[in-house]
Amino acid sequence: MAKIIINGVEYPIAVTFAAVASYLESVGENSAEGMENFAKLPPSRYPHLISACVNEAMRKAGSDERLSVETVADSDFFEVNAAITAIFGEMVPKTTAKEKKS
Repeated sequence: MAKIIINGVEYPIAVTFAAVASYLESVGENSAEGMENFAKLPPSRYPHLISACVNEAMRKAGSDERLSVETVADSDFFEVNAAITAIFGEMVPKTTAKEKKS
């Protein structure tokens, strides 16, 4: 599982459908159109996606801890940039269907 750093604290991320759906709900775009617009993610929404991915990872690990959007927004610019880069990196398929069959 990939990790990111927010305010000097390391957090796991889970880039799952549940995390993306949580993000869409948090920004009021829980629709097919919101999913279509996902690739056009504006920087003002980075904290929402980062917290959704961290919170999904913590939920999957059985933790009740959650990372707030405000905590992410208050963190260092470079940490947020690195975190969003890591999240989008996790969205890129690591293997193709053909490689999985081998």
